[in-house]
Amino acid sequence: MKLFIFLMSFSQLALAEPQMPTRELAIIVTKEGYYPKSISVFEGEKVKFFVTSTVEEPNCLIVESHKVFMAANKGKVTEAETVFDKAGEFAFYCPSSKNDGKVVVIKKQMPKRETASEGPSVWMPKEY
Repeated sequence: MKLFIFLMSFSQLALAEPQMPTRELAIIVTKEGYYPKSISVFEGEKVKFFVTSTVEEPNCLIVESHKVFMAANKGKVTEAETVFDKAGEFAFYCPSSKNDGKVVVIKKQMPKRETASEGPSVWMPKEY
């Protein structure tokens, strides 16, 4: 009975869709602008932004194409999540401080699967 329950739960896990991990990115607003100014993620990834500032003036981080609007205050961290499901470049900026940067979304390549070798499907020792 225990084996049956184990096999049932294992088969349910095998049928479930794989979850993409969340990429966590920290962005700091400085006098010179955003650090880092350019970030890269893979297509289909969930991205969690953490934004803070080192300056007293009010700042923000906006990724308009993905409806991300975040305040960047000195000494405080704000968080937001989004999924980049298309490859390309997406701008982020702050209109009050004129800072800008970009998110580069890389198309994820699936490896081509091929058989390791052609020949007999049964393994035989070399002596035979």
